[in-house]
Amino acid sequence: MTSSQSSPTAIIVGGGVIGCAVAYFLAAEHGVKSLIIERNGIGSEASGGAAGELAAAELTEQGSHRPAAIFTKFLQDGISLHRNLAQTLLQESGVDYLLAPVTMLRPAFTEGEVSDMMGELDRLNEAGVEAAWVDPEAIRAMHSWLADDAMGAVLSTELQLESYPFALALAQAAEQHGVQIRNGEVTGLERSGGRITGVRMGNEVLSAPIVVIANGPWSQFASEWIGLDIPVIPIRGQIVHLEVPLGAPHPRQAIFHSTGYLLPKASGAIFVGTTIEDVGFDREPTSDARDSIMEAVARIAPQIIDIPIKQVTACLRPYSTDDMPIIGAVPGIDGLFIATGHAFKGITLCLVSGKNLAELIVQGSSSFPMDAFSPARLIAK
Repeated sequence: MTSSQSSPTAIIVGGGVIGCAVAYFLAAEHGVKSLIIERNGIGSEASGGAAGELAAAELTEQGSHRPAAIFTKFLQDGISLHRNLAQTLLQESGVDYLLAPVTMLRPAFTEGEVSDMMGELDRLNEAGVEAAWVDPEAIRAMHSWLADDAMGAVLSTELQLESYPFALALAQAAEQHGVQIRNGEVTGLERSGGRITGVRMGNEVLSAPIVVIANGPWSQFASEWIGLDIPVIPIRGQIVHLEVPLGAPHPRQAIFHSTGYLLPKASGAIFVGTTIEDVGFDREPTSDARDSIMEAVARIAPQIIDIPIKQVTACLRPYSTDDMPIIGAVPGIDGLFIATGHAFKGITLCLVSGKNLAELIVQGSSSFPMDAFSPARLIAK
């Protein structure tokens, strides 16, 4: 495949981490140059507003929901790819997005939660994550911010990054490989027979034989363009950012519980979250959410009460209605692909999604078995 500055081979609709990752791998591994079209700015939506933990929490059962084995493996591969590609992205972009280890505590406060956490410990170890059970005495020796009435916790060391710098790093690394980025809003698709030929931006037509829809929850609006329902909805998640006073102690471990989390960032900030709100495309943070988040997390980490609140942010995560990402070729339209529905695992999954979708686009097959994520499953529904 060949491309030029004036006529890209692929157009990527959406400049979040998913779209940037697809563009990056198309260019870096296959020599296919893309044009990314982003309505606002790179990483300006959920990609830049995410907490940025690459934790293995979704490898395990969450309440009554246990992820499919294929999704567990996809997450594992996603985390591995972050480790393997970090130095390359830093060198190519010049942006240090502070990928770093983070110690995780997943506590139990009741006998029932102890039983649940023992099961989670087994599943984490089975998934290749080194984890151990620590008792209250060991937790106190860590000088943890965890509440004293915790009956124990699962301890693991995982990864985190700064989400907005990471989005910029992906975009700038892609540009180093010839990817173009343009501000604008795609308003439709161009087709000839059963093949994609480009996109429309108002009255302007941009031609390309490959188009990838990767604009998060806004991908639902492409349903009318392609005649196939894209069952992805926006779910608002809010995060309280705490600003630790100069000289005050910082927490040494992250604390993740079903009721909320405390996440110390490598930058020195502390994130406290989160909410899961079906409020349409309203991305404004609210005082009610701030108060409920702080109340819930103060129960598991009481020291946060004394830390000043710097700001509250909100973003819209793309949730698919069957809890699985939608990644692959759109049936019936040659050259049209989609990558969305990653929920709150977009940061974790962007590299493995981008790499494998790029392989599907260029080679027709991928290293990871992607059938479970294929848009073809939407036809049966």
